[in-house]
Amino acid sequence: MLWNLFKFEPKPYSEDFLDTDDGHHVYYRQFGNPQGIPVLSFHGGPGGSSRPKYAKLFDKHKYRFIQFDQRGCGLSTAEDVWRNNTTDFLLKDAIGILEKLRIKQKIVVHGASWGSTMALLFAEKYPDLVQKIVVSSVFLAREYDVNWVNEDSERFYPDLWAVMRQKINNKNVYDTYHKMLFADDLQTNVEAMTYLGSYEYMLGQLNPQFTPPEELNEKELLSRRIAFKYDEDKYYIKENQIIVNTDRIKHIPTLIVHNRLDFCCPCKQAWDLHQVLPNSKLIINAGFGHSSPELLKIVKDELKKEE
Repeated sequence: MLWNLFKFEPKPYSEDFLDTDDGHHVYYRQFGNPQGIPVLSFHGGPGGSSRPKYAKLFDKHKYRFIQFDQRGCGLSTAEDVWRNNTTDFLLKDAIGILEKLRIKQKIVVHGASWGSTMALLFAEKYPDLVQKIVVSSVFLAREYDVNWVNEDSERFYPDLWAVMRQKINNKNVYDTYHKMLFADDLQTNVEAMTYLGSYEYMLGQLNPQFTPPEELNEKELLSRRIAFKYDEDKYYIKENQIIVNTDRIKHIPTLIVHNRLDFCCPCKQAWDLHQVLPNSKLIINAGFGHSSPELLKIVKDELKKEE
């Protein structure tokens, strides 16, 4: 039954684009009650796209759920997808959407994974606009957190790392596959997507296997390129920026939900966040994987308790 909870996606009541002054056309959509409490939701990635299923976490009668595709992602388009494609400009787009929708009241910010990073950064930059923070599968984007995926996870997946190294003659894994991902050769792109491009999605699996994509989808290739670019540039934020700036949001009620065995973003990130936010509630779900129906149900049930 948990699987059925998020099987059917809700339909938006409104869809539109925010046209920026630097050539980006940022797609956004709204669900629920147009007069309800605004929820601004940030999707995962970087390079991912908005998912309507997250609107089902929030009561459609009580909330006005707004989600958008970040620059270069999903249905968003651009004259130059790389122009001003940084975290600060994503936050600027979020404000631009709120202004276009003429939302004056305080909002709820929501996000999972990279979306949690963005939600926290938004709240810290605009604390006076936020009444509540709801995050899950927390990613704090510290060097410590990034190194888990890029280096330390090899302790659990030495066989996968051996394959990745063998394919590139034992060169530096990240530097080499990064160049392959941005190469102008289609087959080289496929190789990068097959190996390091898919590695992060295997974390937590007990019997992972590298499998070439059936076909190279241009959107999927761009998605991974955006992810690698943000990773390479340290997500365009200062080291430990979120934790350092939590004084700005310590008064805001915050819900944090995380799977115990999240091999993509280990649980300590949620724990560290909870320790510096006295008005936060942390729920560690006895589950595995970066996300799961059980984890989403906890978020939904916790929000329902507030009604």
